[in-house]
Amino acid sequence: MLYLQPQFRTNSGEIFNVISSKEKILGYLLYIYKENDHLYVLGHLDDIGERQNYVDVLKHFVEGLKKICGAKEEPFVKIYCGGEQIDLSKEEGKS
Repeated sequence: MLYLQPQFRTNSGEIFNVISSKEKILGYLLYIYKENDHLYVLGHLDDIGERQNYVDVLKHFVEGLKKICGAKEEPFVKIYCGGEQIDLSKEEGKS
């Protein structure tokens, strides 16, 4: 199981540490949004064994951010696991 631990916050975004159930930092996740409805989500996970958990958390996280921020456009999402880019749209059928 993975948790998001807030690390830094501003009015336009936030940085989270990705934490394992054993309280080890495995990566990061950050989002930034602009007033004109642009949303950016960036992240990396070092532990490839937690890839599916990371993807599952991010799917819900990004959907929630889109609603909260009122983003009219699709967000810019760059997520990596072990150096390999993850395309969340291609992960829809997997869980």
